[in-house]
Amino acid sequence: MKFAPGERICARTTCDEGFPIVRYGTVNAVVTADGPLIVVFDDEMGADLVDLSEVENLSITSISLVLSGVDLADDPDLRQGLCALWQAEAASADIKIDAIHLLGAGLRDSNDTWALAEVRSGGETYVVRVHTDPNAANDVTLRADLPRRWD
Repeated sequence: MKFAPGERICARTTCDEGFPIVRYGTVNAVVTADGPLIVVFDDEMGADLVDLSEVENLSITSISLVLSGVDLADDPDLRQGLCALWQAEAASADIKIDAIHLLGAGLRDSNDTWALAEVRSGGETYVVRVHTDPNAANDVTLRADLPRRWD
């Protein structure tokens, strides 16, 4: 993946205790074509050297929250609050949301997915969904992606 100065990025890594860390920032410089980037993160004054393996382009679909507690997806009352968490994360990443249409307690999208809201950003429509993962027994993932169209 190629990056250029001025591009917004999402960096995913882990802290010393092994917990995931997600940070948002702007590419300041590209050291080498396949080497690290110099990134100015939104929450820091200086720049950091960041390995390419930790970086992805920032977009509405790269905003992803992994939360503990399958009950967040199973319980309709808890599920209704998840979209606000996703909106807060999108705002912290400086993603512009043009419009949002909440779907109440969500619509069952598949055996392991609930659609929570339709979101307009950059002229495109996305659906915010909560996914349960049978391989991660207690985790749910909250993210936006393109709507599924079957017609």
